[in-house]
Order: sequence, then structure tokens, then C-alpha cells
Amino acid sequence: MYEPTINYLAVLVSAVIFFIIGGLWYSPVMFAKPWIKGMGLTDEQLKAMKDHGPGTKPFIISFIGGLVMAFVTAHMVDFMKVVFDGSGMSNLTIGLTAAFWLWLGYIATYSLNTVAYEDKSWQFYFINTGYQFVGLMIMGAMNAVWI
Repeated sequence: MYEPTINYLAVLVSAVIFFIIGGLWYSPVMFAKPWIKGMGLTDEQLKAMKDHGPGTKPFIISFIGGLVMAFVTAHMVDFMKVVFDGSGMSNLTIGLTAAFWLWLGYIATYSLNTVAYEDKSWQFYFINTGYQFVGLMIMGAMNAVWI
């Protein structure tokens, strides 16, 4: 019977890295302006956000979400290592492959709803799913090679 071997330190570190990447991704250094435009925020809403700040709640929720994502990714990568044992694939390749399929099957497809139902732009879609793609690939790689 399959018994998962999860490195919880790798899960935690990959969640922290995912959180840091998010901070950079949505900052003025990278995609803040087009993302804000894609959100459709009014000048008054932007001013209120700048004056009051977001508080800690969104950051806590975001980090917990990243932690869950890292934990699930670690399980999928670990399972895929068992499936592909003896195939000649490296652990890194397995981790990246698992992360890619998780991204494509769940994040990329579900996020299409922002374009279909929320009237968000394709640019907004690619900014958000691009962040998730990069983050998942890092999570998959870390959980595959950090044994």
C-alpha cells in the first residue's frame, strides 16, 4: 500500500517562496499596473486601499492557501514518483510534470471563469495564472528534489 513520504520542511519553504513570488508578481516591479487595471478598481477604491492598506487578513488567507497548495502538490509529486519509479525520469522531471498538470487541469481551466463570467481581460487571466504556474513549478521542483 502506498504510504506518502512528505518533507514538511520543503512544503513550508515552498509555500513561503510562493508567497514571496506573489508579493513581487503583483508589485510595481512586475505586474501591479496591468493587474489593477484588470481588476477594474476605481480611483476612489485605489485611494482607499493606499490610505488604509489591505491589513493582515488577505496576507494570512493567501499564505494559508499557498501552504495548502504546497501540501497537495507534495502529495501529488510523491505519488507520481511512485508511479514513474523505474521509468528513467528524474525526480525533478516528475515534480515539474506533476506541477504542470495540476496547473493546467485545475488552475488554468478554473480561472477561465474570470474571463467567461466576471468580464476580466485575457491579460488579467494570464497575469494571475502565470503567477500560479511559476509558483506551482517551484513547488513541484522543490518537493521532488528535496528529500
